[in-house]
Amino acid sequence: MIWFILAGLFIFLGIAVHKMKWYFLISGYNTMSKERKANVDTKGLGRMTGMYMYFLALIFAVMGALQWMGKPAVSVPIMMAIAAATVVFIMKAQKFNGNLVDENGKWKKGASKQLKIPIIILVITSIGVAILMYFSTQQSGIVASEEALKIGGMYGDTYEWAEMEQLSLIEELPEISMRTNGSAVGSQLKGHFKFENGEKAKLFVDKSVPPFISFVVNDKKTIFNLDTADETAMFYKMMEEKVQHE
Repeated sequence: MIWFILAGLFIFLGIAVHKMKWYFLISGYNTMSKERKANVDTKGLGRMTGMYMYFLALIFAVMGALQWMGKPAVSVPIMMAIAAATVVFIMKAQKFNGNLVDENGKWKKGASKQLKIPIIILVITSIGVAILMYFSTQQSGIVASEEALKIGGMYGDTYEWAEMEQLSLIEELPEISMRTNGSAVGSQLKGHFKFENGEKAKLFVDKSVPPFISFVVNDKKTIFNLDTADETAMFYKMMEEKVQHE
């Protein structure tokens, strides 16, 4: 549902800038002095900004459709598409800025310096997203000690056997309605999610490799699995013994 809300929001923003001429919504333009604004082709910039907003709306609508159909999210290519579109938008949008380019479309002297900060921010953001997505796809370190189960990596925690309840091996995950604080890269789900039945859980799973181990500690559910079905089943038997002995 959240993806369709975002799609609707970006459609509205696109229409607001492109058709309604709410140019004050355009970042950068809204902070220019009156003199510098006079050198901007607002109609061309508004149209390009609108096209960019419509593209983002389409991307989010696709994400929503995939979730609604129960298909795995293709987060990596979608993030790459958004990053590429953002780079193209930032570079192409400059041709409408008469403060940076002359009437022949060539860069004015010193114009490149004004682009350094937004380009640096975009590069740093892209690198940060790439690093986050890389670690989101890595298997969480799962270790069983005498006293507790330890799940490492992002969103990881330590769960004592003595506090573990409702331990079970499930063949499929409940339908997910929302990712509240986590990552979903392909079939890899990590972090906090909400199910269609209203229940919340912290997931460390690869949806494509059932079964899954589910348990509750302090009224909070956690679900995880290992690299293969056999490994998950064997790990579950070991957990059963640990919990029964407590």
